Amino acid sequence: MTKRKPTRQNGFTMLEIIVSLALFVIVIILVSSIYLLAQKSYNKSSDLAELTQNARVCLDRLSRELRQSVNIVTALPPTDSDPENPPAEEIFFQDGHEISQITYLRYYLDGTNLMREHKAYYFASEPTVYVTYNTTDQYGNSPDEKILENRIIGEYFSQLKFWDNSGSISIAIELNKGSNNFKIRTSVYPRN
Repeated sequence: MTKRKPTRQNGFTMLEIIVSLALFVIVIILVSSIYLLAQKSYNKSSDLAELTQNARVCLDRLSRELRQSVNIVTALPPTDSDPENPPAEEIFFQDGHEISQITYLRYYLDGTNLMREHKAYYFASEPTVYVTYNTTDQYGNSPDEKILENRIIGEYFSQLKFWDNSGSISIAIELNKGSNNFKIRTSVYPRN
């Protein structure tokens, strides 16, 4: 009788398969966790960059228009910390761009949008001649208001405040998007 050699089967044992699958799952979990963390970080920095850019563009425009303003109509408190006289949440002023016509600008929040309203005042007897907002006719009547333009200037605003700071107009804004929060303060010296 010839002795048969035991045949060895090629393949993996059950233990080898379980160990390799466990290692594969661990590697996949680690890679996906790193990817999700990187994606979250990217989204956060992207949102913060968007808020910063939004604030910068809006403040540049508002500051330029306030510097050129002929007259600030809104009564502004001297500080932002007096609970009896809180800062204004909108600002209304005479536009200094067009000196041939008297028009006004108003910045205010509508929900989370920063709005810029451009308007004029006139009397029905002369609708093409714009007058100051507080003018009265010979009968003591106030002028009619005409909205020339009302549009969104910026998004994601949660706070807008104005106060007088020894001749300069202080502005505080806050923007929120997702879990990101951006605050900034500045001061502007108007023309008058």
